[in-house]
Amino acid sequence: MAENTISSGNIPTKYAKGFEIYDEKNRKILIINSVGDDSMTTMTFTLVPREMCNKVKGPNVIPVPCRRIICLSSTQLTYFITLSDIDDIVGVNSFRHLRNAELNDRIESGIIKKVGKEGNFNTELIASLNPDVIFVSPFKSGGYDVLKSLGFTLVPMAAYEEDTPLGRAEWIKAMAAFTGNSHKADSLFNGLVKRYEALKLLTAKVSYRPTVFSGKMGNGTWYVPGGESFYAQYFKDAGADYVISDTKKAAYPLDFETMYYKAANADYWRILLTEPEGFDKSALLQEESRYGNFKAFKTGNIITCNINSKPYYEENAMKPDVILSDYIHFFHPDLLPGYQPQFYEILK
Repeated sequence: MAENTISSGNIPTKYAKGFEIYDEKNRKILIINSVGDDSMTTMTFTLVPREMCNKVKGPNVIPVPCRRIICLSSTQLTYFITLSDIDDIVGVNSFRHLRNAELNDRIESGIIKKVGKEGNFNTELIASLNPDVIFVSPFKSGGYDVLKSLGFTLVPMAAYEEDTPLGRAEWIKAMAAFTGNSHKADSLFNGLVKRYEALKLLTAKVSYRPTVFSGKMGNGTWYVPGGESFYAQYFKDAGADYVISDTKKAAYPLDFETMYYKAANADYWRILLTEPEGFDKSALLQEESRYGNFKAFKTGNIITCNINSKPYYEENAMKPDVILSDYIHFFHPDLLPGYQPQFYEILK
């Protein structure tokens, strides 16, 4: 993949397209691109040392390092977990799939408050927390206008618009700018890139590339990642061919018949599950009897990650090398002898 180096900024990004950071005298300027439906929309934030904040006028001025942070998506937590900096988090919206023991302990003890979800925020609680910044998901709505009207600075964390694994991981640089951990973020990211690129080299010249498809039916529709999506990049880097070969990046709906036509003879089937422990092939078949006609079902090559038992949402953005290793383990087991997958497993 060609690097997307933004040369005009003092802090270049190599893979992420969604943000830029400019290091100016006594401040950092963070620009977040593609916020909302308009791909040309940008938002600019000025990060100023706390002791100088009163001297800087204008919108979206944020004192740094931030000491009171609210995260309104569990996927944002991965960056703080990776930086070993969860002490500054004072509020979260959901912890249903949260597996991190330290975060759960802090929530249970009341150190981190549950502030509600989109459309039903506890604004009084949020106000009492006096956050320096609130990280929001640009893919959700409801209640944000109320938070803005109360004077809180909302920063859209748009890592999930990135269409490559390393692009999502590079957002650690943006998050670290708020907490003063930029040098650590750079070091962690550079190490991650080296590991990921080394894994790609393992599969670069494989003679056999198995075929793979993704997802399953939900409410009568099969949503598939596009042929140039984040997931498609993973499959390509792992030495497999994704059955969807279009140029779309986002997921889109297909009916069962169309999906079956594309994937009936695919070698592997990848599914992200939210099911009770013990969910197996027979349970999958009970959902839709026609699943049994897929070659991957018959051969037992269904690789799944069940987020009810794996810390996928809170870790995956900063562990693309681990996820790539998991895929390679299944697609080309000889390339990683002795490797034990961390997120994915064969559905029993």
